[in-house]
Amino acid sequence: MHRTQVMLEDSQYVALRERARRSGKSMGETIRELLSRETSLGAERILKEPEGLYTLEGALSDGALAAKDHDSVLYGKRK
Repeated sequence: MHRTQVMLEDSQYVALRERARRSGKSMGETIRELLSRETSLGAERILKEPEGLYTLEGALSDGALAAKDHDSVLYGKRK
């Protein structure tokens, strides 16, 4: 686990403190749960709606590609 420091707006701090109090959890645990939920949803979204580098042909399909095959990975196989 890593320690970090985050600056929150007053309203964010109050909302986080209240959410943690209602759930009986610490503010740190509440933040970790929120981040876990958000990052897992983000991963699901990328797989459903690829953008950026994930839109490249074959970018996620084969982890064992050699550098010599990069054109076919980037641009697809030539017909």
